[in-house]
This record gives sequence, structure tokens and C-alpha cells, in this order.
Amino acid sequence: MAGVLDALASYVTNMLTEMAKEEVAMLIGVSDGIRDLSIKLGDLKNFLADADRRNITDESVRGWVGELKRAMYLATDIVDLCQLKAMEQRPSKDMGCLNPLLFCMRNPLHSHDIGTRIKALNKELDSICERGNKFKFAKLEAYQDMKMTRSLATDRKTDSLLERSGIVGEKIEEDTRALVEVRTSEEGSDKTGRHMVVAIVGVGGIGKTTLGKKVFNDEAIKGKFTKKIWLSITQDFTDVELLSTAITAAGGDQPGGGGTRDRALLVDSLKNAIEDKKFFLVLDDMWGADAWNKLLTTPFGYGGPGSRVLITTRSETVARNMKAAHCHHV
Repeated sequence: MAGVLDALASYVTNMLTEMAKEEVAMLIGVSDGIRDLSIKLGDLKNFLADADRRNITDESVRGWVGELKRAMYLATDIVDLCQLKAMEQRPSKDMGCLNPLLFCMRNPLHSHDIGTRIKALNKELDSICERGNKFKFAKLEAYQDMKMTRSLATDRKTDSLLERSGIVGEKIEEDTRALVEVRTSEEGSDKTGRHMVVAIVGVGGIGKTTLGKKVFNDEAIKGKFTKKIWLSITQDFTDVELLSTAITAAGGDQPGGGGTRDRALLVDSLKNAIEDKKFFLVLDDMWGADAWNKLLTTPFGYGGPGSRVLITTRSETVARNMKAAHCHHV
């Protein structure tokens, strides 16, 4: 449950940032409601973390957690409704990456409906917070600090936990089929006809990597591409390390027998490994577009026609900057 709250709180916070960028904040009533929702989700997440830390098993606390769980279903229903409306009214594939909640906020009819639902959810969360106060839960800001400094390995474990909780698990097969279809389609290559970028976008811990691995290991993918390459992009990657890892993953030869730090030699070696080969490349956990736009796009540009790039990212801005032709939200 703490993981679900963490994901939803992060999602709402990201929405506020995107709304400011897109100047959607003119919808004062709705944006204020989303801001209130973000604060309440953060407080409740810390309450729940404190309950877990203290191993509270009192029946009344368990009842309170049950109420919170039901409220979370309402929150996910709002997100699901936005996704449904965005898919129903999306005019074309050329629309690229557009966040479903932002889509709803831009449409007066949808924004009223979503705003009403958010207002009702905020009222319910107020009541839950008030009842939670009697248990004297701590607002553990330290949990936030721990979250910001947790390791990449912990993030990957969270993906697995949330899949079992149902956020990804209930629809992962459907999502996998949809993405495999996009990945194996002959349409959508870039202007050179060589590759297309598709993005899996969602908050941390929601299951992007899990879904990406399902697509990567799908039998249809195996039969369509000469080379399959998976690269996990750390926030502190270096050009040399990333290029060297990519060469190994592509089955290429390290220049000079390995150990070189000459970027030009590494780029050339990677180019040779994939030149004219139809590849399927996954770039997992992208926090920025530089790894692709400034480093990998040149050597991978020599790949064969029909090659595909799949990225997982928390940021739609990253997806847009990488010119993703399609965004799949989880």
C-alpha cells in the first residue's frame, strides 16, 4: 500500500509540474484540487510508513488502512478515466506523447468531470486524515529523504512488488501485446526509415521496467530482430562506460582489446557491431535525453531498416525530446 501511495503522490506532483509548463494552471479550481490531493497523499503515505515501521496490528488501524485502500481505488479510477478519454478522442497517432490527465484538463467537459471527482476524493481523504490523527502517526519526512537516495536496485524491487499488488499485474499482458504490436509494426520509422522510438511513461515504482522486460523477452520480438540490446541508464553514467556496455550488449568487439577511453573509437566499434543489423534497443530508466540524443543516436543510426528503440522514463519531456512516436502510460 505504501508503494501505491508513493506512486500516486509522485504522479500528482509530476502533473503539477507539467501543468505549470503547459499553462494549464489557469483552471484554478482543478489545479488547486490536484495540489491539495498531492499534499494529502504525501501525508497519508508517511502515516502509513509509520504504521508499518511500528508494526501496528490494532484492528481499528487495520480498518483505517482499509478505508485508505478504498480511497486509492478512487484515485486510480480517476487516472484510468483520463487515460480512457484520451484514447477515445486522440485524433491521430501523430499526437505523440500527451499525458492523459493533461488531456482531460485541457478539455472543459472532461476537466469539470475530473475536477468533481478530485474534489470528492479530497473530501474523503480529509476524513481519513482526521481519523488517522487519533493514532498519532508521525509525519516522517525522513522517509522522503530515504526515498530520494535509495538505490537503483531498490527501485527495481519496487517494480516487482507493485506488479504483484495489481497496478501492473492486472493489465500487463494486455499492455505487452499492445507494445509488441507497435514494436513489430512496419510503420512509424524515422525519416531515414531506420528506427522508431516508443516510450513507456509512468511514475517511479509503477512497473515500467517490468513491462519493458516482458516486451523485450516476447517471442514475437525475438523473431523480428537480428540484435536485442538492453541498456540500463544510470543517472551518473559516463560516455565511455555507456558506450562500452552497449558494445558488449550488441556483441561487438571492444577497441584495443578493451580498456580504451577514446570515445571516437568506442562509437566506431558500436557502429560496426550494429551496422545494417535490424536491432531492438531498450533504454531503461531514462532521466534525460542526452544519452540518446548526444551519444547513442549516431552509432545506432547505422542500424538496419525497421529497427526499434523502446525507452522507460518517468518524464514525458524526455520522451518528447527523444521524438517518441508513441507513449504508453502505466
